[in-house]
Amino acid sequence: MLIHGPSGSGKSTLLRVLARLEALSAGNILLDGREATDIAAPEYRRRVAYLQQMPVMTDGNIRDNLLLSFRYHDASPPDDDMLRRHLEELALYDVVLDAPATELSVGQQQRLALLRLLLMQPSVLLLDEPVASLDAASAEQLMHAVARECEARGLTVIIVSHQEIGVPGQHLRRLHLRNGRIEEEG
Repeated sequence: MLIHGPSGSGKSTLLRVLARLEALSAGNILLDGREATDIAAPEYRRRVAYLQQMPVMTDGNIRDNLLLSFRYHDASPPDDDMLRRHLEELALYDVVLDAPATELSVGQQQRLALLRLLLMQPSVLLLDEPVASLDAASAEQLMHAVARECEARGLTVIIVSHQEIGVPGQHLRRLHLRNGRIEEEG
């Protein structure tokens, strides 16, 4: 699903509410038929992943940043070979796992942040302006990675963006946020 709207219309706020990072003022959010508030926050955050506009990297190397979520999750983390394969899928060929993550470009950090989320295998992915900091080739790589996840696992994706964006091979429902209301586009 792609949500467009002018700056200040509430697109990012909507994603933050869906991610349970901001309180819902009215209505309810359902995940697999359950009230979001009835799902424990750690479980909800494993199932609903949020990629904010500006990526956040912790001090430490790229490996540390990719495996950050595994500190709070009982799943086995991927090994270095698997991490390198995933990095290559996002056209991060020259990125070294021991390099400081904070020294990457914003575009590289955005792809790294997406990979960090995908490694947790969420069922819903909330993307806030995911390609705004990327050149055309990097944006295409990122969206192809999202498309692979959609196809492989039936991942639900909600994207907010100012620019036209697509998930290759996927039909996107297009909505417009205007005056606090979401309307179906054409």
